[in-house]
Amino acid sequence: MTLTGHIGASVAAAYAVERLVFKSEVTPISLGLAGLIGILPDLDTPLILALTRNWRLRARNTHHQFFTHTPFFYFLITLVLRLFMSTHAVVLFGLLTILHLALDSWATDDGIMWKWPKAGDRTQYSLFPRVVHTDDVRGWEYYVRYYFRTWHTALPELLLMCGGLLIMIQTLGSASG
Repeated sequence: MTLTGHIGASVAAAYAVERLVFKSEVTPISLGLAGLIGILPDLDTPLILALTRNWRLRARNTHHQFFTHTPFFYFLITLVLRLFMSTHAVVLFGLLTILHLALDSWATDDGIMWKWPKAGDRTQYSLFPRVVHTDDVRGWEYYVRYYFRTWHTALPELLLMCGGLLIMIQTLGSASG
């Protein structure tokens, strides 16, 4: 999933939880924070690039193989956050980070390490596994040549991006009027 898909999914999920579960008003600030939390797991990418000194992504970005892309890691962070944040905020944080991980397992060839650290299990799981990184194509070239050309990756990406954008526009309109 791309950053725009993650942000759109996070905005839509936060909107639904705020309205349906917490029965609270949704603000542009809360949706903006939801978008940031939704991409939080991908902030490990600069760390991986620095550690591998692979700034141009000549090889595959392996950040899905890092502990910062595991449910266990975000479960621990959620427990720590519970010590000084409201249940409302903690539920949203936990939900949005797990949503990110689920989306990273959507129709990819690598997925994430759902079972880590269980007995050192570093197996990566994908919901609909398929070989997508072929011909040694990386970066945006990969997305243009492969990812966006299949309906089961392009359609969810488009729906999540557009849904999040529409929710944000509607929320901004409500806030200003």
